[in-house]
Amino acid sequence: MAFLNLFDQRKLWELAEKIPLEPLSERKSIYDALGLVCAEDVLAPEDIPPKARSEVDGYAVRSRDVKGASVERPSLLTRVGSIVVDEVPQFELNPGECAYIPTGAILPKGADAVVMIEYVEESGNYVEVFKPAAPLENVVSPGEDMKQGDIVLKRGQRITPQVVGLLSYLGKLEVQVYRPLKVFVAATGNEIVEPTQVPNLGQYRDANSLTVWSMLKERGFYAHRGSIIRDELENIHEVINKATQNYDVIVLTGGSSAGIRDLVVRAVEEAGGTVLAHGFTIKPGKPTVIGIVKEKLFVGLPGHPMSCFVSASLIVMPLLRRLQGENVKPMPLLKARLRTAVFSRIGVEEWIPVRLSYEEELWAEPVFSKSGMVSSMVRNEGFLRIPPECEGMEPGEVVEVLLL
Repeated sequence: MAFLNLFDQRKLWELAEKIPLEPLSERKSIYDALGLVCAEDVLAPEDIPPKARSEVDGYAVRSRDVKGASVERPSLLTRVGSIVVDEVPQFELNPGECAYIPTGAILPKGADAVVMIEYVEESGNYVEVFKPAAPLENVVSPGEDMKQGDIVLKRGQRITPQVVGLLSYLGKLEVQVYRPLKVFVAATGNEIVEPTQVPNLGQYRDANSLTVWSMLKERGFYAHRGSIIRDELENIHEVINKATQNYDVIVLTGGSSAGIRDLVVRAVEEAGGTVLAHGFTIKPGKPTVIGIVKEKLFVGLPGHPMSCFVSASLIVMPLLRRLQGENVKPMPLLKARLRTAVFSRIGVEEWIPVRLSYEEELWAEPVFSKSGMVSSMVRNEGFLRIPPECEGMEPGEVVEVLLL
């Protein structure tokens, strides 16, 4: 079987539009929402801070009272009190007066600036100020952090520990989130055995389905790993049919290249499914299948471990995150200098494993290995991207690297 519908990986979002999966949402406690995707815009319920507060330890002052202050000609102010962080000041500053204020405390009426403690000298009830302060200097104004009605968390944003902290600060103890997609993962191949088994010559323990399953779990998806499937059309067909009854996504590793024993595409078609893409213009990872079976997403990944990992990283995970409702941003690429020449073929976007080192600038050292090599998945620290229009890169050339 020749590769069908060779698909450009850069058109992934157009492919996503053809997949009939609509994420469902539900209310979740912020204690259980970590890693999920927000399904609503969250608005600030009030101005934050509600009152002007100090962002340093120092003295609340009227800026006009310390205009022109210097070491040679300090401004002399009368200290009329000290402010406590958790209290609203009950006094007002009059001309020539100041009050001690800690970080985070509310400014008293009349004050419009704070002089840092390093620029004053205390003497009884008097304070000498050696530095001028402009209006609002060292002050966080009402609503400067967040104004009432501001969108502080956007729909499609993944809930991180920082987001949980923000929601807690705002007193929002529940948030609408998208339910995690349910993903079934299994390996195919007569030569693949369970990790608990001792392989015979010509057999290999399953690495691929465990790798993909772990990647899904790390991103908050509900992932279930099934038993290894033998390379028989009837077996693959049966597993796909059963999985569509309970899962949103079916991911099979192996059996997606254009070989005589590769039955995955046939099984999809015989189950009434549609193959949207069979083969992507990336290397490794070219023999990747995307299809639809009974309105569920089907993914067939290459059998070689590095190819499987690259496809899962560059195609499957961004695609599933998008279908989950997440606003997926382009993967950030670092700039580094190439230590060794690499060669490629025009028309294919190639990703080469690299190690990174820093010697006045970042350097990338290619880790040359074949796609069947398992150890290369953990020996490298990133992937060097060779654009499809390039035949290769020379030593010392600035290249793009995707961090793992």
